[in-house]
This record gives sequence, C-alpha cells and structure tokens, in this order.
Amino acid sequence: MRVAHVSDCYLPRTGGIELQVRGLSQAQHAAGESPSIITATPAARGRAVIDHETDNGVPIHRLALDLPGGLPISPYLGNRLRNLLVDTADVVHVHGGLVSVFAWPALRTAVRAGLPVVVSVHSVWSGWSGSFSAAHAVSGWRNWPVVWTTVSEVAAGPLRAALKDKQEVQVLHNGIDLGGWQPPTPDTAPNSTREACSEIVIVAVARLAVRKRGMALVDILERARQAIPERHKVSAILIGDGPDRGRIERSLARRNMSWVRCVGWQDHHQIREHYAKSDIFISPSRLESFGIAALEARTFGLPVVALASSGVNEFITDHVEGLLVDDDDGLVHALAELTTNTPLREKITEHNRTVKPPFGWDAIVDKADACYQDAIALH
Repeated sequence: MRVAHVSDCYLPRTGGIELQVRGLSQAQHAAGESPSIITATPAARGRAVIDHETDNGVPIHRLALDLPGGLPISPYLGNRLRNLLVDTADVVHVHGGLVSVFAWPALRTAVRAGLPVVVSVHSVWSGWSGSFSAAHAVSGWRNWPVVWTTVSEVAAGPLRAALKDKQEVQVLHNGIDLGGWQPPTPDTAPNSTREACSEIVIVAVARLAVRKRGMALVDILERARQAIPERHKVSAILIGDGPDRGRIERSLARRNMSWVRCVGWQDHHQIREHYAKSDIFISPSRLESFGIAALEARTFGLPVVALASSGVNEFITDHVEGLLVDDDDGLVHALAELTTNTPLREKITEHNRTVKPPFGWDAIVDKADACYQDAIALH
C-alpha cells in the first residue's frame, strides 16, 4: 500500500511528531509497504529541496521554501500538492498538532481530491471549542469522510468534543523501537540495584518550554529535596533545550540548586547513558498527549512519576510502572517516596526491565493498517 505521510515538520527538525512520522514510515517500509513523506520543512539551510531525496529508502517530497529558521511554511497547497497526493498515495495519513499551517490545509486538499484519509492528532485540543466551531462553519470539516485518530485517550476526549460526536475517534498510539531502549544487563543496571546509601538520580527529558512546565519542575525538585531526609543523596538531570532554558538555569543558580544540571539537547545514545545512571524519571507536563520520552524511560527500566491526567497514563499504572498523581504536591511526594522507599523503587524497576510495553513498531504498523482499511471503506 502506498501511504503518504503529511506533516508540517520532518528531519532535519527533531521533535515528537517528526520522529514519530519517521519511525512509522521506516517501520512500514521494513514491512514491505510503500510510505512517502510530504512536508514543508526545508532540507537544509539555503537548500529547501533535494531532488529524489530519500530517508533509508522512504521518498521525501518537500513543498518547502528557504525561510529564516527553516520555518515549515508552504504556498504549494493547491494543484501541486493535489497532484503529488494523487500520484503517490493510496491513502493519505495527515499528522497535525494544535497549530499545523501545512497539515490542516493539506487535509482539505486530500479530502477534495477524493482520497482516503487518516488523521492523527498529536496534541491535546482542550480549550479551543470556539475556534473549532468557526472552522466548521467555513469548511464543514466535521463532516469530512476521514478516519480521525489521536495518540491517546487523553487527546481523544477534546477531539471528540470538537467533532460534536459526529464521527468516531480511534486511538493510534505512538511507537518506539523497543530493542533500542532495551535495559542494560545486570552488571550495568540502573542505580536502583546499587547500595541504598548511594545517590538517587532523578532525570527529565523534555523541550524546555512553557507547555512542558520546566519552571514548575524546578519548584517540584526543590520541594522534593526539602521533603527528603538529608541522609539521602539526591541529584537531578534536565535533558533538553528550548526557550525556557536560560530562565531555568538562572532560577537554579538563584536557588543554589547546584545538584540539578541542565545538559541541553542529547541524542538517543546520550540519553540512554544518562538513564543507565538514573533511578527515577519525572514528567510534570499537564498537556502531555502521550509522553514518548517517558515511555522510553519506562522501557529502559526507570520508574516514571507523572500526572494521572496526562497521556502518560496510557502506559503507566500507578504503583506498577511508576507513580501517577493528581497535582504538583503529588509529584513532590512521589519523588520523595521513590527516593526513600528502596523496596518500592526496586520492585517497579524490576517490572519495567522485564515486562515490555505493547508499543513496538510492529504493533503500531498493524493498527495503522487497520485505520487505512477503515479510510478506504469510507470511499
């Protein structure tokens, strides 16, 4: 089957949607399908398009302009995009967030071209009902013959509300390379197997931006350190970059929190090295539609601390794979409990290391194929 994945962003930009689109397309290619990428992201600075570009065998079509910062903005949303879709796709898979200036117009183009379409919403749409109603009044999008999916039940609720229950919303989870996040062998296991007196390392991986609540995480870590008896040695590592990094680092310095380090963006190999020296993963985000980094940490063996209302609840059960709580006070208490309660921490770590989550690419490809068949059936 020929599947055209449409996304505002793709490599060389790196983010949740970009890496998911790449992972799914690569897995489909390995399974013998014929995926392609259609994106508005330039190939490189000063070079928007590369002729006959591929990514490990997957064709990439960039309807891009050479704009400052590599902005994914395209004027080619009419006949040029329509012809490309008709020529390359049996099914169009549109990937969008709350604001996707390429993907959402491309969705309309695919619908008008009469192609089967699956839409994956990768963000939580809470609080935008007025905008959705206005968009429907103009385009009638709620009535379009497409298969709607989200990456979690947390994200599905607001989409169902936006659709006014006119259409079904399925959950098509994000996936990861389970083998790539295989936990280490016992002789290099995470810190939970070390002596109880050793240092407990807390790790977070996120874009350092307001939506991910980096400043709130600083508060949570400070309060947790105060709640943990002094005899317990604790340190924390914040992995990621973004517009809030400078503010976070200044706040850490002002509070004399030298035990917390910001290490910036890291590749997967570097992140695994940090995980091998860590004991607890924390995700403070309220608007987390899924939580890929948390899933990778859980697969590696780390207990995960997160909000129960976030998409992390798709793969974390309270006191099984980690601790799920209701608010920031709960996050503070959960960090303190896992730091001081060695048997609980070791029990969760052992479970996570030995029980694989059902989010490998093979399973996600099968679910995506079922969604494609549903889209074809609509036509």
